[in-house]
Amino acid sequence: MLRKLVYLVVAGTVFLAGVTVILRYFSDVLPLASTEPPSVWRFELAFLLTAAQWISLIVVALAAISVVVLLRRSSRPGAP
Repeated sequence: MLRKLVYLVVAGTVFLAGVTVILRYFSDVLPLASTEPPSVWRFELAFLLTAAQWISLIVVALAAISVVVLLRRSSRPGAP
């Protein structure tokens, strides 16, 4: 269980870093074949990337808290 949580923290952190890099350096990414105005695509893509960033941040935070709780619970002398 602990190993899976640590993998989740690492994978979530890598995903979070990737989305942050995309938002930082490639903010003007647009699809090649589009019939809508470019600004609509930019705002929709930015919204989806920002939502993915927040969701991954929440997942990483909850997994990190779970790792800390599991480690703390297992380090107590009377723990089963």
